[in-house]
Amino acid sequence: MSNKRSSSYLGGDSSPDLHILVAGREEPLPAHRRVLSLFSGVVDGLPSNTDGSPTPWDLRGLVLEGESEPVAAAVVESWLDTVKAHISTPQRPKIPGSLEAARPLLLFADAVDTSPAVLQALGGGPPPWRRPDRCYCLRMLWTQLPVCTTMIGALVMVSDETFDQHKDAFPSAVARELESWLHLAGRLNLVPLARLLTSFIKVHIMPNVRSILLPSIASMFSPRVLQFMPRELLLEAYVRDALMERPAQATINVSEVELNVATPLLSAWFNKPLGTATKAGAKPMPDTLTLVTVKMSGQELPLNATMGGPGPKECAQVLEEVMAKALEEE
Repeated sequence: MSNKRSSSYLGGDSSPDLHILVAGREEPLPAHRRVLSLFSGVVDGLPSNTDGSPTPWDLRGLVLEGESEPVAAAVVESWLDTVKAHISTPQRPKIPGSLEAARPLLLFADAVDTSPAVLQALGGGPPPWRRPDRCYCLRMLWTQLPVCTTMIGALVMVSDETFDQHKDAFPSAVARELESWLHLAGRLNLVPLARLLTSFIKVHIMPNVRSILLPSIASMFSPRVLQFMPRELLLEAYVRDALMERPAQATINVSEVELNVATPLLSAWFNKPLGTATKAGAKPMPDTLTLVTVKMSGQELPLNATMGGPGPKECAQVLEEVMAKALEEE
């Protein structure tokens, strides 16, 4: 971001009265205090210079959570760009291309007491890293980590030799990373990000015994995650649990059933085109599960079957109605 660009959108044609000092950058980032003070509690609390010179905002000593070096100029510039996008409606902020790239920006926004409106802009954009048709899982040999994609089958991501050294610690490492992100999303009340993470969790416990997450999933729902979980999601979870978690579970034992591939994730798992049907067998497993095995390929997945109650569409309608009323009263 050039000095001219920064001053032009953070205060129009008037001279910048805020100099942002960042580690690794000789020249300060110029901005307009009266504008940034609307979006940052830290800027709003900066003391003004009595001689009329620009107010310094020294970030050279700011080390973000989990980092060892002061915050980078690129992170500060991204935050300024987000403020610009919020001011310049209908321009949208540029969303980082990965969660790893987004973390410093979100942590910086939290550190400078960014306004909720800007935070929501950061956490509410369409995430380019969302892949509803992809699932990471363990092979049956428990030594390789493939990726299940739509119609190109399983791609091995880690060799046997490499993964074998880390296989015991891998689920806990995945859970630990997700726990950290769930805590951050809740702390900043970023509901869309929390939903994205929850969606990732649901996808990656689907493989059951081949899940990269299930063995350590309890550690992911830590006390701090539950403490900071957005209220909206907690309310939804209670209503959904009351509607869909039923005591009448059943197992299925039949030599042939027709399996309809109704979702991108199921298409990825069974390597079948979306909307098609395939022949499968079903037999009981322990813990009231049913093992469904596709006959042509031998691919299998546990089935949870419950009896009675409303269907998914009716549950979704009830949930939407209940949540609309609950959020209106807040």
